[in-house]
Amino acid sequence: MRKLLLAPLLLLPLAPLPAPAEGLMIAPVKLLDTSHEARDQSADHQRRQALLVSVLAEELPGTPITAQQVAAACPRETADCLVALLRDRGGDRGLFVVVQKTSTLILQIFASLVDLKDERLILHKELNFRGDNDESWRRAGRFLARQLREPG
Repeated sequence: MRKLLLAPLLLLPLAPLPAPAEGLMIAPVKLLDTSHEARDQSADHQRRQALLVSVLAEELPGTPITAQQVAAACPRETADCLVALLRDRGGDRGLFVVVQKTSTLILQIFASLVDLKDERLILHKELNFRGDNDESWRRAGRFLARQLREPG
């Protein structure tokens, strides 16, 4: 009997779900390196920050904002200015990501998804990942994208 009651529901057209990343602008990834390692890794880290942005842009999808665009529009990088910049570039939502490197092995991602119009936090994720290499950053980006797409 239950099957007969549910059968008509299968014939109803499903409303399309809104794309989760529609109008998403991605700010440049910031790095806080507290590892105090002796070797200068700034070139590797800049490349990995860009890699993380490109993975997120591809996986979600979203539109990245470059560090040069941020520097030109928001030299002090205040939250108000960054939100306005992403909104002015056509975004409905903004993704702000900070990676903290504690050691070669331990890194954390702090990601905040912000409604740019209402200037409110939609979602915040904190994730750990292991290994300061390109593949680890790539995997962390894919995992973060899944967490943002499927927050529940």
